[in-house]
Amino acid sequence: MSNYLLFRGNFTKSKLIENELIANGIFPIVIDRKQSAILSGYGVNPNDLVEIYVFNDQVKKSEIILKNLAI
Repeated sequence: MSNYLLFRGNFTKSKLIENELIANGIFPIVIDRKQSAILSGYGVNPNDLVEIYVFNDQVKKSEIILKNLAI
C-alpha cells in the first residue's frame, strides 16, 4: 500500500491537520525533518516543512477533512 502526500507546510497548520485526522480515525504519517534534526543533534534548516501522508484508501476522506479546515 502506498502513501499520498496530503499536506506540506508549517508546524502549526500540520499539527492542526494531524489532530483533526486522528479525531476522524485516520492516523497519518508525519515527517518533520526539523524536529528530527533537533532530536538527533544535527543542524537545522529553518525552511524545512512538515509533510503529512495518508494511505491511498484514506485520501478522499482526508481531503474532505482538509477542505473543511479551510487551510
